[in-house]
Amino acid sequence: MLAVCATLAGVANIASPAHAADNGAWSASPTQQGTFTARQFFFLELAPGATIKDSITIKNAGQVDQPLDIYTADAFNIESGAGFALRKRGDKNTDVGSWITLDQEKVVVGPNGGKTIVPFSLTVPRGVTPGDHAGGVVTIEPAPAPQGDVSQVQIQRALGVRVYVRVAGPLTPALSITKVTVSAKPARLPFVGQQGGTTVTYTVRNSGNVRLTADREITLKGLFGRTLRNTGKGPIPEILPGSTVTLTESFPKAPVIDQITATVKLTAADGKVSTSGSASTFVVSLAFLILLALLIIGIVLAVWWRRREAGLVAKMAQEAGPLTPTGDGI
Repeated sequence: MLAVCATLAGVANIASPAHAADNGAWSASPTQQGTFTARQFFFLELAPGATIKDSITIKNAGQVDQPLDIYTADAFNIESGAGFALRKRGDKNTDVGSWITLDQEKVVVGPNGGKTIVPFSLTVPRGVTPGDHAGGVVTIEPAPAPQGDVSQVQIQRALGVRVYVRVAGPLTPALSITKVTVSAKPARLPFVGQQGGTTVTYTVRNSGNVRLTADREITLKGLFGRTLRNTGKGPIPEILPGSTVTLTESFPKAPVIDQITATVKLTAADGKVSTSGSASTFVVSLAFLILLALLIIGIVLAVWWRRREAGLVAKMAQEAGPLTPTGDGI
């Protein structure tokens, strides 16, 4: 069995915050232009039909020659977690990946800091929808050849350089929370032992034509509006146009018995786009219910026993009748 993990290696690197791709063996980044600040990725603003030329620079950190294949790919958001990823080699490209033409598709980069510049041209087709489009240029090790007949797992490393293209035309940012679910594990007992936890999962869709980041704020409330937790504002990953992603966050502690309502609010970085959603769940600790039931039963039995004892004493007093003098007193 030959397991080639090119896609996983590429996604793992590309899904992290945008920076010059580097896996310790080699790095790939946009070629620096003169004295301008080094670019983390390509961001191009073009009209339909326009063509631009640019290049990537590949540097070898190893001590031997580094052969690499190069290909272009469309970008997408990983559904779970919203990571930025590029399609694997051989997949059909319909967006930025199909707009780029590389001057070279194979290179050998010299050792000890050697570098190779790979030029490319990008042409925006006419009739393309306005707004943001995303793709990338991927550098990848050649596929390893199986050795012998034994089962093998071989890793194929890859790095991607992001390419964002904003096509001229009307921009319509739109972000919506389409679903929220909340699940909770209650604390077993108040202040004692396992204190449970709450998990909030929410689905977000970018139905506009602009890539968006947003600040999220999650509020957990109990019965009568009690605030159990407020996360404050924090960023979510960038969501590409047309993408639907699912994000999950977990929080420690939960009440032993309560109705928990989770409200998720997203506000885009520019403050112009805002959306929210909520869901509720009821939690109850079985251990707490059993303990509470035993306590109630104990109280009921104690009251019944006291009343029974009082009744017996009263009955015995009634049966004994009134006390009469014996005549021997003074």
